[in-house]
Amino acid sequence: MAIDVNTLADAIARANQAMTGLTDVLNAADAKLGDGDTGTMLARLIGTFAAVDVRSAPNLGAGFMALAKAGAASTGSSLGTLIITAMMTAGKLNAGQQTMDWSRLGDVIAAIRDAAMARGKAELGAKTIIDGLDALAKAMDGKDNPASIAAASRHAMHQVLAEFRQRPSAMGRARMFAEKSVGLDDPGMLGLAEIIHAVTADHGATPLA
Repeated sequence: MAIDVNTLADAIARANQAMTGLTDVLNAADAKLGDGDTGTMLARLIGTFAAVDVRSAPNLGAGFMALAKAGAASTGSSLGTLIITAMMTAGKLNAGQQTMDWSRLGDVIAAIRDAAMARGKAELGAKTIIDGLDALAKAMDGKDNPASIAAASRHAMHQVLAEFRQRPSAMGRARMFAEKSVGLDDPGMLGLAEIIHAVTADHGATPLA
């Protein structure tokens, strides 16, 4: 079965449910060097997504665009803007399409990574959510089975968090505390990893934090 509006709606519902337990975790991770509101912002944004009737969208592209439109009205944060950019990118790539083959998911994530880099004027290696998207795209590349994509995605997120945890941050507010950022997870990357865990929970994922 390919990805359709029901797949998208189910993923949003799982992510929204997970935010009940993740909000404080992500706020705490962000508070070590930032404003401490990443979890609250994500909970509000994903809650807004969950309120959208994606299942009634005429096609998959329209479903992603409906999420982007709703989300844009709920947040102006830098991370939130990148997530809206992700929804718009996926919407454009699936414009008029009822379904998307699982084998295309890696290419869509790669396009989202590139769009986020352009929108955020960021580069790979700066210890941001973009490095997480890059790891995710590479893990999905060449795979067409949902279970294998889920397993590879979870493994990739564990690996990229471990790889970047000991690096200094080079973007955003955290770059001003580069030395203190060593040993800490980037909140955006951690949020992405936790959402991946939540969305793939049916495949036996284990908590990241």
